[in-house]
Amino acid sequence: MKKRSFVFGAILLGISSVLCKVLGAVYKIPLTNILGVQGMGIYYLIFPIYAFLLSITASSFATVIAKKISSAFGKNDFNKIMEYFSCGLILLLVLGVIFGGFLCALAKPIASLQGVEGAYICYVVIAPAIIAVCVQSAFKGLFQGLQDMVPTALSQILEQLVKLSLGFLFAKLMFSRGVIYGALGAIVGVCLAEVISCLFFVVYYFVFKFKNKVLFTFKKVKYNKIKTIFEILKEGLPFVLSSVILPMSLVIDSFLIINALKYLGFEKGFATSLLGVNSGMINTLIGLPTAICGGICVVIIPYISFALNKLDYKSIESKVKLSIKITIFLCVPCILFFSLFSKEILLLLYSGSFFGEASLNLASTLLIVSSINVLYLSLLQITTSILQALNRSFIPVLSLSVALIFKVVFEVFMVTNPYLNIVGAVISNSVCYFVSCAINIFFIKKEIHLEFSFYKLVFCPIICSLISSFGAFVFVKKIFSFSNLISVGLAFLIAGLGYSILIFVLRAIEKEEIKALFNKRNSV
Repeated sequence: MKKRSFVFGAILLGISSVLCKVLGAVYKIPLTNILGVQGMGIYYLIFPIYAFLLSITASSFATVIAKKISSAFGKNDFNKIMEYFSCGLILLLVLGVIFGGFLCALAKPIASLQGVEGAYICYVVIAPAIIAVCVQSAFKGLFQGLQDMVPTALSQILEQLVKLSLGFLFAKLMFSRGVIYGALGAIVGVCLAEVISCLFFVVYYFVFKFKNKVLFTFKKVKYNKIKTIFEILKEGLPFVLSSVILPMSLVIDSFLIINALKYLGFEKGFATSLLGVNSGMINTLIGLPTAICGGICVVIIPYISFALNKLDYKSIESKVKLSIKITIFLCVPCILFFSLFSKEILLLLYSGSFFGEASLNLASTLLIVSSINVLYLSLLQITTSILQALNRSFIPVLSLSVALIFKVVFEVFMVTNPYLNIVGAVISNSVCYFVSCAINIFFIKKEIHLEFSFYKLVFCPIICSLISSFGAFVFVKKIFSFSNLISVGLAFLIAGLGYSILIFVLRAIEKEEIKALFNKRNSV
C-alpha cells in the first residue's frame, strides 16, 4: 500500500464531502421547488428517525472497526485486521436487519406521534436502506483503518449522483398523487442510492484484495467470533451513545417543533413548512462548510490510533492542534459570508420556493442566526473525534448529554414564544453545540498539551474575515450593481482570495505547520 499523508486523506474526504453537499444542494433545490416547503417538511420528518437508527448501528461501529483495524495495522497484524472486519460485518448486518424491521413495524405509530399520519409509508420504504448502510459501513471501517480513503470518497459521490437522478425522477413522477407521495418518491431514490453504494464497496473490496495479495496471503489463525463481536460491541457503546445524541436532538425537533407551533395556533401545513425551511434550506447551507471538517474527523481517528500504538505523542499533539486550527480558519469566514449575503444566497438557490417578502425575510433571519453553528458544529465534530481517538469516548457522551438538556429547555421556552417560534429552534441548537464544544475542549486540554496563540487562532481569522468579507460586500453591493448570480459568485471569489492572502500576510499559518500536514506516516 502507498504511504498517505494526514492531509491527503483529509483533503480527499473534504473535497468529496463538499462535492456531495453541492450535489445534495443541487438535488434539494429543484426538489424543494417540486415538493414545496410542506413536502420538504415531510421529507425532513423522516430523516431524523432514519439518522438516529443509523447512528446506533452504522456510523458508530464503522468508527470502532476503523480504530481497531488501524491499531492492528500499526502492528502489521493482518490476522487481527481480517478478524475485526469479518466480525464487524456480521454484527452490522444483524443490527441492520433488526433496526430495519423495527422501523417497518413502528412506522404508523411514529408518523402519528409526529402529527403527519400519512407519512408512515415513507418509513417502510426507507427501512431497507438501513441494512445497506450497515453493510457498507463495515467496508468503510476496513479501508479507513488501512488509511485508504478513496473508496469512502468515491462511494459518497456515487451515492449522491444516484440520489440526485433517481430521487428527483421518482419525486416528480409521484408528486401528482399528493405531497406525501412526492416525498416518498425522493425517499425511494435515497434507498436505491444506498443499495448501489453498498454494491460498490463489495466490488471495490474484491479488487483491493486482488491488488494487495500480501495482505491476504498470511497464515490464518483461528479466533472466537462471538468474543470479537462482543469486544466491538463493548468498545462501540460510547461511540453509539455520543453518535446518538445529536440525531436524538433532531428526533426531538421532529416531534416538538411542529406540535409547539401548532400550540401557538399555526396551521399544521404551515408549521410543517417552517420546519421544511429550517431543515431543508438553512441546514443544507450550514452543512456545506462543516462537510470539509467532516473529512478531518473521519481521518483523525485512525491516525491518532496509529500514533498511540507507536507511542508517538508528538505526532498526536501536532495533528490535534492542526485539526482544530484548520477548523477555525475554515469556519470563521463562512459565518460572515452567510451573514452578509444571506438574502442573495437564498434568492439564488431557492427563488422558486419563496412566496413573498415575508418568507424571504424569515429564511434570511434563520440563516444569519444559524451561521454561528458552522463553527460550533464543526468544532463539536472534530473535538468528539479527537476524544474518541484518545480512548476518552465517554466524555463526548457526557458533554452532549448535558448540552441536550440545555437544548430541550431552551427549545421549549423559545419555540413556544410567539415572537421567536422557529427562530427559537435555531438558537437552541447554537446553545447545544456551544456547551458541548466547551466541555470537549476542556477535557482535551487535560489529556494533551495544547497551547494556541490567541493572535493566530482567534484574532487573525476574525480580522482577515472582516476585511475580506466587508470588502466583497462593499464592492459587490455598494459600488457595482450586479445580478444576483454574479454578485454571489464574485463576492465568494473576492472574499475567499482576500482571506487566503491576508492569512499568509499576517503569518497565521507557519511553514512548520504546513510541513507537518504533509508528513507521511509509515505504511506497508
